[in-house]
Amino acid sequence: MPSWVVYGFQFVAIGAWTAYAVVYFEAMGIDIALIGVLAAVPAIVAILASPAWGLVADRMGDMRLPYLVAAIWAALAAVGLAMAPGMPWLAVAVLMLSVGAAGLTPLIDARTIQRLWPQRERFGQARVAGSIAFMAGTIGTGVLVAASDLRTMFVVYAVAMTGAGIAAVALLGRPRGARRVGSVGPRAATGLLRLPGLALFFAGSCVMWTSAVGSMTFFSLRIVELGGDTRLVGIGWATSALFEVPMMILFARFAARIGVERLIVIGAGLFVIRAVFWTVADSPLALIAFTALGGSGYALAMVGTTSYVAARVPGRLQATAQALFGSTAFAIGTIAGAIMAGQVAAIGGLWAVYPVGGVIAAAGAVMVWAAIGRRPPGVISARVPLAT
Repeated sequence: MPSWVVYGFQFVAIGAWTAYAVVYFEAMGIDIALIGVLAAVPAIVAILASPAWGLVADRMGDMRLPYLVAAIWAALAAVGLAMAPGMPWLAVAVLMLSVGAAGLTPLIDARTIQRLWPQRERFGQARVAGSIAFMAGTIGTGVLVAASDLRTMFVVYAVAMTGAGIAAVALLGRPRGARRVGSVGPRAATGLLRLPGLALFFAGSCVMWTSAVGSMTFFSLRIVELGGDTRLVGIGWATSALFEVPMMILFARFAARIGVERLIVIGAGLFVIRAVFWTVADSPLALIAFTALGGSGYALAMVGTTSYVAARVPGRLQATAQALFGSTAFAIGTIAGAIMAGQVAAIGGLWAVYPVGGVIAAAGAVMVWAAIGRRPPGVISARVPLAT
């Protein structure tokens, strides 16, 4: 499947950034609370940038050119970060990288759903390439960083992002019957929240991701604090991605048995359980072991959300919808989670992030269940068939 190649390149870059950005910031002498703010910058940008990229792609009827521009943009910003600029230029470079990176996932997700329709529950089988690449990115970058220095992460990021952009243009193709849609705009995007149940689902998703991402914000630093090194950091992030893989592959089978909605709720619940175990973990290996719960929860929540939303919105707004309910909800959660983690860690230490995150995760799980979890299995109905 051509999407595998694009996901592969993109998530190698994401793995390098996710695992080592905060370590890089700390090595530059940035205060822990400010690191939390910097970690939130991509999400702050994504609130507006992700739907904007989606709207552009929907209006063009083709996501390839917007994806290429976004990928190259992010790659060039990574080159700037590799030059180790001081503040405020460091923040500016992070901001610029974030603008490009914000457009990537919703665009490739929407195109993959188009290619799979009407078997959209198989999305996880396509998306699994991203999780495998994420593992390769985190472990491989860790080995390179240990052999050189932290700036190597930006070389990996820039090369992988460039590869993703080129692969998208070369392999994905223009959707059959695609055309420019002049009526797609911000009002149509916000109108999606008026569809039955989607406003509460959006709010619950934001709370769920606040816990999930907030708990992971200082995961790398917590491993180091407990005695681990950069290679163990890479293994820790890879372990989380490793347990995404079986859930993504088996998602369609699980969905046929118990329904997409319930799988999303189960995913949210796994974030609660992970927070409980991380609260009592007292070694880097124990911390890493319990990432399995988060990886499984992420796969169920992310693939479920993509499939659920794709089935409930008009076909002409697919990229916009995936940006709104996927990237924007995730971004809002990331902002709140990163800021929460920074402030809690500054007051009570890195450990204190986990019990607070567990309470937030429980609230998010209840909200998601209230929005969609009480629906019987199989209630998702297709709205407008997508071009393949």
